[in-house]
Amino acid sequence: MIHVVTLEPFDADRSQAICRALFTAYGVGCELSGELELPDDAEGPEGLDAEKLLSEAEQVKTFADDKVLYLVQRTLAPRPSPVGPLPTHGFARYGGDRAVASAGSLPGRDDGEAATLARTLAIAKLAVHQVGHLWELHHCLDARCAMAPPWGVAWAKSNQPELCAFCREKSERRMKTAPA
Repeated sequence: MIHVVTLEPFDADRSQAICRALFTAYGVGCELSGELELPDDAEGPEGLDAEKLLSEAEQVKTFADDKVLYLVQRTLAPRPSPVGPLPTHGFARYGGDRAVASAGSLPGRDDGEAATLARTLAIAKLAVHQVGHLWELHHCLDARCAMAPPWGVAWAKSNQPELCAFCREKSERRMKTAPA
């Protein structure tokens, strides 16, 4: 089961669209598990600290192989890397149980029906990407796959929250062998 939890006000239709995308991508149940308070210590000078947020966010009651995806509106602070700070659209505890996805770092605004739909699809794709990391999926070279790096040019070309056949098969294998 994937539990989607909002830590800031989120449009209900958008949250439902994210749940549908996660169900479609992974074939497991997905439910909105409510709205919780954003941890006070998560706010930093450059945005929300994703790692701190995951460590300090209120726990959601889950079972052995359940996953939790927190949604936020604010931008996440950039992560350091050998080539300089990387934009942080989301963060997952690779192979773990919790991830966060941010609508704040995605381009565009909700200024019309088409723009709102495109932004909703982009957030859903980011959610699929972060949950993929929870099931130990790496970044994919297929530009159409939701597991393509979100900071790459290919990410912006397709907002479809879908996995390529290779990533879908790999995620299914991971789910089948997950501890019960």
